[in-house]
Amino acid sequence: MENKISYGDIKKSLWMRGELSYKLDGLQRSISRTVNMTHARKICILSSRQIGKTYWACVHALMYLLRNPNKIARVIAPTYTQCHDLVNDNLQSIIADAPEGIIWPVKSEYRYNLWNGSSLRLGALERAYVDGNRGGNASLIIYEECGFVKGDDFSYGVDSVLGPQLLRSKGCEIFVSSPSEEPDHPLHTRILSEAEELGTLFQYTVYDSPSITPAQIDEAKRRCGGEHTDAWKREYLAKIIRVMSKVVIPSFDPNRHVKEFFLPRDAYHHLTIDWGGVRDLTVALWHTYNYAQNKLLIWDEKVFFRNTPTYQILKSLEEWDVEWHAKTADVPGQTLVDIHDMIGSDWNLPPKSDWLAGVQSMSNLFELDQIEIHPRCKFLIKSIRGGVFNKNRTDFERFEGPEGIGHCDALAALSYANRVQLRENPYKNKYLQGAEHFFIMPGKNIDQKEGAEEMMGSQTFGKAKQFGKFRNS
Repeated sequence: MENKISYGDIKKSLWMRGELSYKLDGLQRSISRTVNMTHARKICILSSRQIGKTYWACVHALMYLLRNPNKIARVIAPTYTQCHDLVNDNLQSIIADAPEGIIWPVKSEYRYNLWNGSSLRLGALERAYVDGNRGGNASLIIYEECGFVKGDDFSYGVDSVLGPQLLRSKGCEIFVSSPSEEPDHPLHTRILSEAEELGTLFQYTVYDSPSITPAQIDEAKRRCGGEHTDAWKREYLAKIIRVMSKVVIPSFDPNRHVKEFFLPRDAYHHLTIDWGGVRDLTVALWHTYNYAQNKLLIWDEKVFFRNTPTYQILKSLEEWDVEWHAKTADVPGQTLVDIHDMIGSDWNLPPKSDWLAGVQSMSNLFELDQIEIHPRCKFLIKSIRGGVFNKNRTDFERFEGPEGIGHCDALAALSYANRVQLRENPYKNKYLQGAEHFFIMPGKNIDQKEGAEEMMGSQTFGKAKQFGKFRNS
């Protein structure tokens, strides 16, 4: 009599071998194949909502653990509430058909042990919770919807708490998220670019999912307000969007506003500083004005971490070695006293009345193409791209962490620079002659013929010149 293989035997065999792809739809299986084909240690998946990325993350982590004994894998959500509502709920559905003794919860619903000695651990990335993930040498960490954790929390959790757990194992990090609402979130500026260089950046839209019907897609469009909206593009097309209602300088375009240029021959050079002190960054800008083109020029920058001593900042500024027309610093009173004591009293405080008007005036420079920034000013450029208002538009938003832009301190310095820059003609009694930086001193009044003879020679003025003579002249 033939031995028949039961469904339970097949199921147990699949679980024992870590073959759970039968739980995935076509797109999710494609993602698994793509991820398994790369041996890189960093993978970034930007995806639409509702394609089942949390479900996929849980299945992928389980498959890895079932195939690799005595390993630790972590699935990290933004908060413990999301960890419970999203990750744990999906996990319960996944393990519902697991044979007894293959996987079981330990003490709490945030940790599961497997029969082969491996362990799946769930956690949260926000700063208030992330330290609870310390301990253990993980081999796989999946960050679920990590674009919706504040940038500074993200950097602290990834770089200081979770990332170091991969050092001994040389394990893999997988960042799975819809794009963040923060245009310069570390997920975009650092993780995405690193993954792109490794060839491990993958993007999936709502149209890629076989589980979402055309009717459901139309409903999603309607809820977002249409295909033209930022919400639709970000949430369902996985595009990184700068939310114009929040961005301080919405018209910034690096192709128009970031350029290599030379300083004008004659110009009024200004030094403007937003002094951070003990809490914020200190940002110094060297700027001047192109009178011929009516453009504010940002030539160079210096950025100092909080708590940098005053004397170190002043010593560093000496490296620029330029004769300043004016020096302006938004600085606390005692620090200003110290500066005067160290290097003299030729420092001014910036105008600070009507903060929003100053910010809007700065933004207008970009709208009217009346500003150019040298590419070396990387922190300023980063701040312009990522700087946003707080909810009430009464101040800049604060971005902490080693890769943050602080309290948009570079934007504050730029706003002051725009207000204090002298825009008078620097060429005094020289005549402007068309070309961008070409000026001549005025001489005696001469008529056109006399001037032409002086430049070309009296023998040739007014006469037809043969080609040979023209070539040799």
